[in-house]
Amino acid sequence: MIKQGLKIHTNTKFVSGVNNKEKGVKLTIEDTKGKSDIDCNVALLSIGRRAFTDGLQLEKAGLTTVQAGKIEINKTW
Repeated sequence: MIKQGLKIHTNTKFVSGVNNKEKGVKLTIEDTKGKSDIDCNVALLSIGRRAFTDGLQLEKAGLTTVQAGKIEINKTW
């Protein structure tokens, strides 16, 4: 995708603002360095990840969770 001219932003905490313009969109993002604005033609995807393990009854399967609902793993996994 980078060869096609797409720019991928990783390590961003969240998109805090979206402003549609006549041609394109302006995104306000917050990353590890602070807030910044990005002018682009199209915003393809903005997602976040977090463990969603509530109600799965993991303890019945012999699994334990650590911080924020993440499943505890060992060196193999």
